[in-house]
Amino acid sequence: MSISSKTTALLIAAAATATVAVSAPAAAQQTINLTAISGYPPPATWIGSLVDAYMPAVDAKLAKTGNYKINWNKGISGQIVKPRGELEGVETGIGDLGVIVTAFHADKVPLYDVSFKTPFSTNDIALISRTTQKMVDTFPQYNQTWLKEFNQVPLAPTGAVDNYMLWSAKPISDLGQVKGLKVGAAGPNLPWVLAIGAAGVQTNLADAYNSLSTGIYEAMIVWRQGAGAFKLCEPAPFAFDATLGGVNGFSLNVNRDVWDGLPKEVQNALQSSTSAWVEENVKRVNNGAVWGLNRCQKEFGTKVTKASTEQRNAWAQALPPLGKQWAEQRNAAGQPGTEILKAWMDELRAANQPIARHWDRE
Repeated sequence: MSISSKTTALLIAAAATATVAVSAPAAAQQTINLTAISGYPPPATWIGSLVDAYMPAVDAKLAKTGNYKINWNKGISGQIVKPRGELEGVETGIGDLGVIVTAFHADKVPLYDVSFKTPFSTNDIALISRTTQKMVDTFPQYNQTWLKEFNQVPLAPTGAVDNYMLWSAKPISDLGQVKGLKVGAAGPNLPWVLAIGAAGVQTNLADAYNSLSTGIYEAMIVWRQGAGAFKLCEPAPFAFDATLGGVNGFSLNVNRDVWDGLPKEVQNALQSSTSAWVEENVKRVNNGAVWGLNRCQKEFGTKVTKASTEQRNAWAQALPPLGKQWAEQRNAAGQPGTEILKAWMDELRAANQPIARHWDRE
């Protein structure tokens, strides 16, 4: 073969190789199916934020490389589990991930209960969220409980409530009027109303409207956004505001077996997107407080009675030493209850919060 023929052959071969390289398909994108569960609908801020902020944030992170895509199955609004069923649902793998309402599982994850044992301390939900995350980061027992006992990987906690108020069918202007009243509350804040003579009824937000409407209870401890979003101010249009304060209440968790089977890039996207969920939830609670109260006032004639400082202090002092009792119980269980309680209150004091009772100093 002549030199020119060899050169031509080489050029043709190179062109063919280049054509093959250019036309070779890129690695196929992998689709991962994930089912998120909750017994609550999107008007619940922690679920609306999950759907509208967290899932898109995860999608956006994965889209940067295009290696993976999540096909979200939104098993919310009680489609798969009812309220309170999220913990077991994620633990057993009925759902791949979900928002656990820690307030309903104080017997299982008691460390999250510290905010319920320190009422009358803060109504800053952003501070509550940050402080809870700091407790999780500081005390490994928080995450160890999820991992070792409930087959779950916790991604992040967030605040639930900015400020609880007492909503009732009839006006309340004095603590004495609560005595003997049937009052609905989540389990951890039942002691708040029992201390002033109420007949406490354990309940949840999803059942509250029907329960108030049918007289199962006559009043309820709830926050403004919740009262407006779930129309609780229709059967209970009167609110007594003693600045009971806010609480942490949620943990976004993934089933551990599912987590272990996910590619590292997907794990990173799920973990690093939690700030979108936390921030949106805080925003919705705060904005919802204004919106919720406005709705209640305009549509249902809500009237708010603000407790005096004396009334607020009297209510706070009527409670048993919740913080001390909780810390001692955690200590006895081998957990750092006293240290967590002090660390929690120190954060609130450093932020100059309206603390009516220093629960760690009793």
